[in-house]
Amino acid sequence: MKVRYVACAVFLSLGGCGLTPPPAPPVPPLPKGPVSPPTPKLAAGDACLLQQISARSAYMKAMTDLAALHSDDGLIKGFAAQQVKDYDKTYTAAQKMAGIYTLSLADTQSDAEKKQLATLGRLYGRSFNRKFLYALMHASTVKERTALADAKKNGSTADMKTLAGAMLELLERSRVQGNGLKNH
Repeated sequence: MKVRYVACAVFLSLGGCGLTPPPAPPVPPLPKGPVSPPTPKLAAGDACLLQQISARSAYMKAMTDLAALHSDDGLIKGFAAQQVKDYDKTYTAAQKMAGIYTLSLADTQSDAEKKQLATLGRLYGRSFNRKFLYALMHASTVKERTALADAKKNGSTADMKTLAGAMLELLERSRVQGNGLKNH
């Protein structure tokens, strides 16, 4: 009996009895999580235009914000208050878009814009109203409006097209309504 017992122990230790467990089944693949679509690329020209939109919005917001304290006309104050909200909304949208594309936008103003704000900041009443409305009507150049219209039509992303269209509309409204207020 000892011999059988020893032979069985040897045989089992060598794995000859088939008592070894079968190999583990393959690990199932991990479930696929939500996949976000790739972010479309922003063209270099659009990135430059985004910077211009952000800077122009900041300047226009600063300029129209002056009307609350410097104007003596209720219509101009009301119009300027609405413009502050609209330009702030455009500025925020430009900053948000820059965050999506990991861009850093500067709010620097040109020397001419700084001078214009300083001049407006020293005026009150009718003289402020006149200069303010003139600045609104001439806030953008034909070249800027053409670039915005082109980006609205041919921008590299849908967000850029929307933002360019909104800025173009704001600048045009400033020009048209500023002209209307000048003649009231």
